[in-house]
Amino acid sequence: MKMPFKFYLYIVISMIIWGSSFVFTKICLQSIDPIALIWLRLFISLFVLIPIAFLFYRDAFKFQWKDLRFFGLLAIFEPFLYFLGENFSLVYLSASLVSVIVATIPVFTTIFAVLIFREKLTSINALGIAISICGTIFILLRDSAGFGAMNVRGVLLAFLAVFSATCYVMILKKLLRNYNPIVLLTWQNIIGCLLFTPLLSGFSDFNAISNSLFTSSGKETVMLWTALLILSFFCSAIAFLFFSSAIKTGGIVKTNIFSNIVPIVTFILAAIMGQEYFSFVKFMAVFIVVGGLALAQRQKPLGKR
Repeated sequence: MKMPFKFYLYIVISMIIWGSSFVFTKICLQSIDPIALIWLRLFISLFVLIPIAFLFYRDAFKFQWKDLRFFGLLAIFEPFLYFLGENFSLVYLSASLVSVIVATIPVFTTIFAVLIFREKLTSINALGIAISICGTIFILLRDSAGFGAMNVRGVLLAFLAVFSATCYVMILKKLLRNYNPIVLLTWQNIIGCLLFTPLLSGFSDFNAISNSLFTSSGKETVMLWTALLILSFFCSAIAFLFFSSAIKTGGIVKTNIFSNIVPIVTFILAAIMGQEYFSFVKFMAVFIVVGGLALAQRQKPLGKR
């Protein structure tokens, strides 16, 4: 089945936004601890999500009690476990390395989707996934300096994010059959915010957070607020809405293939901001990733029309 244009529009926009999130998270982590950053990100996003949900989806905002456990699991896997893994991994690793590890999500979601939801995967699709992932890794492995220092703890935390995202997508796929994406996202962020509140009170320094956000002045504070608002409104709200809509339209396998765009966006933005350097070889590797995506999306075997 040929995918509609809106599917590609939604998924590409969401991946570009999420690709930028690693860089903006690193900026915020210079002034705010990981727990506080996650809580603020979720809390601020609710100022957009709750009004929209009540204004346009009030009747659909209620969920059936039999689905309560799935809503709980959805929020536990993401945002709770996913952001714990991602944010703390960024304390130990560079943004580009974490984004490369996150790019392995399609491998695990594809396996789960084929086994659980019986989604079809052709040999050409599988080859496209392999080429796309290899191209993504090559972009960043070509120059080891692009990764910074390796840290086993950071790598394990990043793979916690991968595992959580994989489980999250499986549950999301089930709930999207009966619920609107914005309803799911709103409840997901509300529950996630509640889950992080005890950790916030136990591990965060409120005085340091207040000084960083409200007392300090200058370019650093402006950059901090800019990064925080982008993470809250775009990465924790808009990107999730587009991603959920894309899954509802195209399924898990085809949607998650585009996760390979994330590290490319991360690397390019990091290079623009002076955190990485961009070489011609890495630029050419982008075409490998794009070629892999083309094969992964191909509906017919090569040579047939």
